[in-house]
Amino acid sequence: MNAWWYFGLTLVLEFPIVYLFYKKQGKLMWAPFVLLNLFTWPLLHYLMLTTRFSLPLMEIGVAGVEMIGYKILLSSSWTKSFAVSFAANAFSYGVGVLINHFL
Repeated sequence: MNAWWYFGLTLVLEFPIVYLFYKKQGKLMWAPFVLLNLFTWPLLHYLMLTTRFSLPLMEIGVAGVEMIGYKILLSSSWTKSFAVSFAANAFSYGVGVLINHFL
C-alpha cells in the first residue's frame, strides 16, 4: 500500500480519540492534531529506516512528542495530554500491527 494511505488511516483512527478529549476546543484542535501528525509520522518512518530502535520504543517517543505538543498547543494539563497522546497512538499502533499481521 501507498505510504500516504497509512498516514490517512492514522489520522482517521486517531482523530476520534483526540476529539473525545478536546471537543470543547472544537475547530481549534484540528490544526495541532494535523501538524503534530505531519511532524511525527514522517519522523517515525525515517527513524525506522535509519536506526535499529524497536518500533514500540519509537512509538512511545512519538507519543511523548505529541503529548508535549498537545500540552503546548492546546494549553491542556499534562495528565490530559498524556492520556490523549498515549491512547490515540496505542490504538493506531495496535490497528497497524493487526493490518500488517493479516495482510
